[in-house]
Amino acid sequence: MDLLFDKIAKEYALSPTQIELLLAEMKLVSFRKGDFVVQEGERNDSFYLLKSGVWRSFRMNDGEQMTLWFASMGEFVFPIWGYAYGEPSKTTIEVEADCEALMVSKKRINELCSTSLEMANIIRTVFEHHAFWAENFLLFFADHVSAEQQYLAIMQKNPEILQLVSLKKLASYLFVTPQSLSRIRASLKKK
Repeated sequence: MDLLFDKIAKEYALSPTQIELLLAEMKLVSFRKGDFVVQEGERNDSFYLLKSGVWRSFRMNDGEQMTLWFASMGEFVFPIWGYAYGEPSKTTIEVEADCEALMVSKKRINELCSTSLEMANIIRTVFEHHAFWAENFLLFFADHVSAEQQYLAIMQKNPEILQLVSLKKLASYLFVTPQSLSRIRASLKKK
């Protein structure tokens, strides 16, 4: 649990007390590789914290899966359409490796936030982090960051993704073909 605490504290700038307060409200759930947390068109308004494993969000585009993001240990995940608006998801979240997650419903978070300023600030901090991440992701493309640079960023920040996710799914996230990604990996090995 210390590694999980450390990653949450670093990633979300939350204190150990804040982390414990939130975790006390969450229940443990397990997922198997290939399970869907939510499928496009379904509703899910839960708020998750990954204890282990990797999740991937994707959307179908001309019959192909287009990977939007990955999440790994210590990251909060919430199907945004269901969580924020109670609407069906526009994406699918799939489990890439057997994992455990902590979960709390939106209803419970709303109750906690309405009675605890501390809890409201914790949730605000998580959402601010996700807004920052989303804009940073867009800047990757606006700044024309190469697939190799993006791959190196994943290698540095979330190396477990490279071990647990197929080459094809990783390539779709980087907007390259699996063959191009193989060439990138081979050239990095030579360096």
